[in-house]
This record gives sequence, structure tokens and C-alpha cells, in this order.
Amino acid sequence: MNLRQALENETVSHVGFPAPVTIQQNQPVRRAVERMKRRRVGCILILDGENLVGIFTERDLITRVLGQRGTMDLAISELMTPNPEVARTDEPIKEVLSRFLRKGMRHLPVLDSIERPVGTLSVRRAVHFLSDHTSDTLYNLPPTHNQVPTSRGGG
Repeated sequence: MNLRQALENETVSHVGFPAPVTIQQNQPVRRAVERMKRRRVGCILILDGENLVGIFTERDLITRVLGQRGTMDLAISELMTPNPEVARTDEPIKEVLSRFLRKGMRHLPVLDSIERPVGTLSVRRAVHFLSDHTSDTLYNLPPTHNQVPTSRGGG
């Protein structure tokens, strides 16, 4: 399947995504950051019971927490991004890629058909999806972007 067909026909489920790392909204920022570090992820989904209420990312950590006294002990709900944009498991991947680009996001919570968070989709995973469908082009690029061949290839 070529890239155009993949973008038209494949959904978020086809791309795949890891299970979400989650925390309840009343937990301190410190615990959220520790969980992100331990699980080696760039975001954590914030829940109220089983319902998604927000997202907290590495970017949030840098812009809202670091350098601010006392923020590590605040409830994560005070520093999360509430009501985040989401991707749905049955959504075409082209729409999600477009949203990443338009809105400058790096992570999206993935919801199933009954609105439960089932994973997170990152720009990194989306790039891997694209590279899987354009591997011939990528593998044949020169190792440096400004390299110009001095002779024709193929002998």
C-alpha cells in the first residue's frame, strides 16, 4: 500500500499506540512526573475515575512547573491541560496527522468508541508510520542533506 492509500484508509488503530500512563486528578504533580519518568513517556493522562479530564506533558512540566516554587506539591489538575484534543481509534490517520501539524501538539490521548482512554499517540509514532510507507525513499537518501553525488550511480 502506498502512502496516499495508507493515509486515506488506515486508522489510529492501524498505526498502533501504547497503553496510556494515567493518574487521578487529585494526585500531586510530583507523582505524575515520577510516573512519567519511570515509564519513560512524554505525557500522562489525567483521569477523574475512568474519565479523561486532562493531559500533562513534558512541555507543561517545562513551562508551568520548573522554576516555580511549590508547584510539585499542587494537584496535577491545577497544571494539566484540561479537555485535551483527542484521537479516536476509528479516526483516519490523515486527520490526526493534520491536527498534529495545525495545532502544534506532540501527544494525543486515544479514546475508544465509548470514550475510554486506551492509549496515547505521539508525533514520533506518526513519523514511524509515515517512514514505514516511504521506506524506499528514506533509505535511499544520502546520509547528509547537502551531499551531492559526483557521478551517476549504478556503474
